[in-house]
Amino acid sequence: MSTRIIAIEGIDASGKSTQTHLLADHLRAEGMTVEVRSFPRYESFFGRRIRALLDGEGGPGAITADTLDPRSMALWFAMDRWQSFTAALHCDVLLLNRYTLSNAVYQAARVDADMGMSEGDELFAWILDLEHTVLGLPRPQLTVVLDVDVAISGARSTARAHERGASPDVYERSGHLLQASRERYRTAGAFIDSLQLVAVGSRPADVVAEDVIALLS
Repeated sequence: MSTRIIAIEGIDASGKSTQTHLLADHLRAEGMTVEVRSFPRYESFFGRRIRALLDGEGGPGAITADTLDPRSMALWFAMDRWQSFTAALHCDVLLLNRYTLSNAVYQAARVDADMGMSEGDELFAWILDLEHTVLGLPRPQLTVVLDVDVAISGARSTARAHERGASPDVYERSGHLLQASRERYRTAGAFIDSLQLVAVGSRPADVVAEDVIALLS
């Protein structure tokens, strides 16, 4: 079976989970078999450590996702994905809620702030090479980037965290990182032919979904 792989990307709280599931419902209604995977997989061996790093566990001075060097952090995310692809695919469409681009964008954005865009570009390319060439993860046939303002992202992340009695993670709390990541996503089309940008703004989810579905043809 030849499986079409579609990745849904964007900064935190851009609507990735919602659009992934709306797209899955649409494809299933069209008679296709669909599998959905969301990354990081916080229940996995690697995902549990990622969750701890993002939550900033360990007290003052502990290593967290925003203090661990970007290449090392990228390896945790990459290995979580690699582990999930050890079995063959048996579906018409695989929908990915975050994928390799997310890793490249966020870690490169961290480097942009500390060392400049040229260093960030080098890391961006290194991460995609790591995931797709070294680890052999399949490249998506379509990558949809949901573009949303950082202010909207921050408000949604805070509300979502409060609903589960927690605080936003260390990436969600950094407006500078979110802005740099948004800019990385908006320019990633220069490096990834399959990328399509969809404006989210304050539009209803079903309206955004119409734009996403239109990209399938």
